[in-house]
Amino acid sequence: MNPILKASLGIAKTKTFRGLLVLFLIYKLFFNQFTATWLVPNVLSKLTLIRMEGKFTCFSLFYGIEVQNLNLYPGGPFSETPFFRAKELRIRYNLPFLFLGKIRLSDISLIDSNLRIEEKAGEWNVAHLFKAKKETKDETQLEESKEPLTEIPTYIPLQLSAYLNVKGLSIQYIRETGNIHYASVQNFDFQTKLVTNRFTSIPLNMEALSQLDEVLVHLNAERPLSLELNSNQLKWKETLPMTLRLEWDRTESPELFLFATDIGKDDLNLEVRGKPVQTGLRLLSDIHFDPKADILKLQEFDLRVIGQTWIKLNGTISKLSSATPDVDIDIVSSDIDLNSFQTSITQLQGILPEMKVSGTLSLKGTGIHGNWNQSNANLKLNADKVFFQLGKSKPHRVNSTNLDLSAQFDFGSKNEPTAKIPFPNLKKVKILPSQINYNQAAVSLSGDYSQSAGLNFLITLDKLQLGEHVKGVAGKLKMDLQTNGESFATINVLSNLNIDGFRFQIDRSRSPASHLHLDLNTSLLFDRPFGLKEIQIANLNLEQKTLTGNKAVELSLKGNVQPNQTLVAQVSPLNLKLTTPNLLIVLPLVLKEKISPIQNLLGTQPKIKLNARYVQDVSSKQIVANLNADLPGLEMHDLNLTTDLIISGSNTSQILIKDFKLNAFGGVLKSSLSGKLNKLDKQKPPLGPYFGNLDLSLSVASNEKRYLAKGVSVHGDLGLNLKINDYDINGEFHSKMPALSYNNQKCPGESCKAYLIEEINAKIPIQHNLAYQPDESLIIGDKSIFIKNYGRMNSPNVTIGKVIGSHPNIPNLPFEYVKKQKDIPGFSAFIEYKENFANIESLKSYSMDGIIMGKNLVFNLGNLDPKTMEFRGNLLIRDIDLKQLMAPKVRDKIDDGKLKADLNIKVRDLSEPIANLDLFFSIFQIGRDFGKSALNVISAQNFLIDRITDSYPINKIDISLSRGLVYADVYFDRSLLSLIMNLEDGKISQQRMPLANFLKRAQNEIQTYQE
Repeated sequence: MNPILKASLGIAKTKTFRGLLVLFLIYKLFFNQFTATWLVPNVLSKLTLIRMEGKFTCFSLFYGIEVQNLNLYPGGPFSETPFFRAKELRIRYNLPFLFLGKIRLSDISLIDSNLRIEEKAGEWNVAHLFKAKKETKDETQLEESKEPLTEIPTYIPLQLSAYLNVKGLSIQYIRETGNIHYASVQNFDFQTKLVTNRFTSIPLNMEALSQLDEVLVHLNAERPLSLELNSNQLKWKETLPMTLRLEWDRTESPELFLFATDIGKDDLNLEVRGKPVQTGLRLLSDIHFDPKADILKLQEFDLRVIGQTWIKLNGTISKLSSATPDVDIDIVSSDIDLNSFQTSITQLQGILPEMKVSGTLSLKGTGIHGNWNQSNANLKLNADKVFFQLGKSKPHRVNSTNLDLSAQFDFGSKNEPTAKIPFPNLKKVKILPSQINYNQAAVSLSGDYSQSAGLNFLITLDKLQLGEHVKGVAGKLKMDLQTNGESFATINVLSNLNIDGFRFQIDRSRSPASHLHLDLNTSLLFDRPFGLKEIQIANLNLEQKTLTGNKAVELSLKGNVQPNQTLVAQVSPLNLKLTTPNLLIVLPLVLKEKISPIQNLLGTQPKIKLNARYVQDVSSKQIVANLNADLPGLEMHDLNLTTDLIISGSNTSQILIKDFKLNAFGGVLKSSLSGKLNKLDKQKPPLGPYFGNLDLSLSVASNEKRYLAKGVSVHGDLGLNLKINDYDINGEFHSKMPALSYNNQKCPGESCKAYLIEEINAKIPIQHNLAYQPDESLIIGDKSIFIKNYGRMNSPNVTIGKVIGSHPNIPNLPFEYVKKQKDIPGFSAFIEYKENFANIESLKSYSMDGIIMGKNLVFNLGNLDPKTMEFRGNLLIRDIDLKQLMAPKVRDKIDDGKLKADLNIKVRDLSEPIANLDLFFSIFQIGRDFGKSALNVISAQNFLIDRITDSYPINKIDISLSRGLVYADVYFDRSLLSLIMNLEDGKISQQRMPLANFLKRAQNEIQTYQE
């Protein structure tokens, strides 16, 4: 036997050979074209709703598959029409090459294929490709957060080569409902080839391009695309060139590069709403690389719109294989005519948004020159009568623009951005004097920047209408803005701003027109690239004037802001000066109504000076401030307010008042407040949303007679000390004041009003409940709980020596309102404020040689709302001599001026005290002269009344006031005339006399005694 044949038979008998033979037979049993033709469609139909038809001409685990006449049918009502078909599908690869470190996709081809997307009766064919998934319970698992991947490691060196060929692809979109009924793309050709170098990782960024050795992309290189669209508003059927060729081979030396396009047409014909529309869009490019000359040439790059060249580039990139190629590219032609473009937009109305454009633009002269390490770029933009408006929005008009900007770059720089140089690749920038006229506003630009010399830019705006850009503000803006600095680490900003016809709006209230002027000198400091570290305001001056040129507001400030993690803001100082008559002219009505009532308090020219510091970190805010004010309306020229507050908590849950002090009138007026305000989990907090733990003090003290303001002079000590704890306020009002005087600053003279109060001593305890809610009126029911003292008499805690002042009716005549009785004060009382009630006991006041005593006096302050406040009391008037109200020359003509009476008062709802006042005044002793005057007040004078008053002695007079109406009864004693003239019940009555009439008659009657 042949030795070779014998050896072969020996190998064939081995177990290894027989095992390999069995594996080979099993492999061929499954991986062959006949098995694939039967197996793959059946497996696919089991797993999905897709029915497959096709003939496998190759089915290999190691080398790929080939299918001819492939048809894929969906399920459901679309089962008769394939959603995808292809004449040939090839996926060829070489798996054994993987052992050599190569991934080879030798051929991925799709020949003469068609993709059909169809909708019928609201159903899509692609919705019947896969079976419905069974619902499964979601099991959420906590996954550890991972950093995002930047690359995918392969661990072994690999090389990829792939070829993709799509030829004759058609896509159809068919729909019964909706706006678009039919759309198709036919004859789509696409070829690409990729070859990489060896890699051990796949970057997930632009660095992946560095792994490409060879790239080839061809798009419809041999024939144009066929497009068709049929919709309710638009019909389009076009054969459209869509040629693109990209070839890049880095394995050649030097590299081979080619890029060329012919995309679009100059004349595109559409049908919009049954009307023909002509437009056009085309990109022509031809970029070649000459290996011998080592130069990349832009032989053609032309972007055309409606046949017009909008942008045409020309130039070269030379020394491409070197580390620093030279670039020389310019826009050699640019004619952007928006007027002709508007014609196409108008024809496409309904397809495109409503739009209006007109004018011309040009970028001719724009380009870039130089190499990688030193490139010079320039931008030139010219515009003439450009108009743009989208829909009903604000129109934009650029009457003319001339912008000329140049810059120098170093793209090879490896320097990292810093605060001084945030753009390390940018070496220089220069803006030649340029002009932009926008919406009747003129904008001028100029300036330059270099890394060595720093920056200096100037921007000028004129006639800019603020109302077109800022909501709620109007006026014509003129501004000069200059920025300069040695680097971007420190930028100085100088601004001069004027607004003519300045107006602003608050809610629906709009201010009158005024003039506004602002000067600003500030510096911006950066500690990282555009990381703002500090804003230093060297000077800020703001001035507002009326249209006639009168100053209303003058504001100046200096300070700084540090917007870091801990925000620090400081003003030192801020000066504010107001001229209130002019200010009221320039304010809107809503602010004018708030300031007008306090105009007299502010005065004509109030001034404020503020030094303040604000610090905010993650958990707290601190405010430290010192305010000085000059309020001429109050004659307060030295008001000083200092404060130190710490606000903590995410929702301002706590306010710590470390210091809050007020000082005025040379230290005579002082006030201080300290403590905490906390938000607690309790109902109805007393102080807004807070519960307080505060100490408050207020005092007026002077060792000698001291003039304060508005005619008020003080000598002595008067103060209020309060402790506020949650709902409770406890404290004391005290006074030890030898004298308190007032005059209306019209003395001497007929209009002089002057008063002097001596020896004011008081020590009144105070206890108030902020949680008090009025339940039942105090003046209803039994008042004995308040007015009975059960024999206990409290010593007076309020005394006044005497009160002397101008006579109430007679000019230049003094009058003692309260008269001291030897060593006894002219006025004394015990006052206690407890549980929101002021109880007044043992009141005595000596006046006009008589005495006035008060009893049952209770003042209910309730919750400090005037609507819930009420007062009641009784006054006993004994032996008051009314002659002292008369002029000295008439006193001797009056026989008896003594008066004895009781006065009862009660009033509810102090928001309208006159309407809610109930008063009863009973006079049971009065002289004849004054009795006759009382009768004249309540009754019209006539002969009969005169006879009655001359003949009948008055016994008693009762006067009551209710709801603003006066009721009066005059009772007479019987006399001889009563036998002739009979008075009903012995009295004369007057009912429902308006209070105004009563007071007018009383004034007239008093006047008769002065004549």
